[in-house]
Amino acid sequence: MMVDSQWVTVFVKEGDTIIVASLEKVVVQAPREFDYGDQRELYSKYRRAAAVAYPYAVQAVRLYLQLQKELEGKSEKEQKKIIKNLNKQLKDEFEDPLKNLTRTQGLLLTKMIEKKFDKSFYDIIKELKGGFSAYYWNVLSKQFGYDLKNEYRYGADEVMDAVLEDFDINKDL
Repeated sequence: MMVDSQWVTVFVKEGDTIIVASLEKVVVQAPREFDYGDQRELYSKYRRAAAVAYPYAVQAVRLYLQLQKELEGKSEKEQKKIIKNLNKQLKDEFEDPLKNLTRTQGLLLTKMIEKKFDKSFYDIIKELKGGFSAYYWNVLSKQFGYDLKNEYRYGADEVMDAVLEDFDINKDL
């Protein structure tokens, strides 16, 4: 029998119909507990922001990994051309949605990416766009209270760690 375009096994036992189907993986965990009420509020705020930032982080990581494969073995001139073309495409597609992220959503987006690659966002920008561009974005980010050179470090912020564990990019790659 087909249910939602998926084949399932059906048993009829004593007049009852039993459908056996595979379900997607579901993670069940106890609610997070924090020592202070303000940590619980911050956790809720971060979770809401992470829910918005997460799809962008997954897509950014996929694109970065794909770009690394594409750049492999290419000359520096070819690499710059590929990056420039990709930058133009991504700007058209993502500039407006990313500009509309809140500061907290932007922070969580960068921390998700930093956690995945174990390097600062500054270093990622420097690798792809060059030192001057990385410097420019770091100076701009400081005006909003962030430093792109400060990479994600597990244990530095208990609440951030909890949220990033909940929104693990590796499961969707």
